[in-house]
Amino acid sequence: MEISDSMYEPMDDEERSLMDAIERGDTKPVPKEELETIKASIKGNAHNITIRMNDADIEGMKAKAARLGTNYQTLIKTLVHRYLNGGVTINEAF
Repeated sequence: MEISDSMYEPMDDEERSLMDAIERGDTKPVPKEELETIKASIKGNAHNITIRMNDADIEGMKAKAARLGTNYQTLIKTLVHRYLNGGVTINEAF
């Protein structure tokens, strides 16, 4: 199965800039103290939820996530976040 390069294209200018910096080797690790602060702030604001999805949708999310190099739960979380912030739109009426 051939994977299209387009799925790895950055979504916006910021992501494109980050990818370019990584490819050039112009990145530095986040200091440990800052990383711990970030992790703590994320944990403090995150809540687990349970949703029901049909098997075909879950398998589709898993396949798409694998092609993107992430897990399906992260992909779902990212889609919800981007939808709420205007980065993803739904063109259908419910």
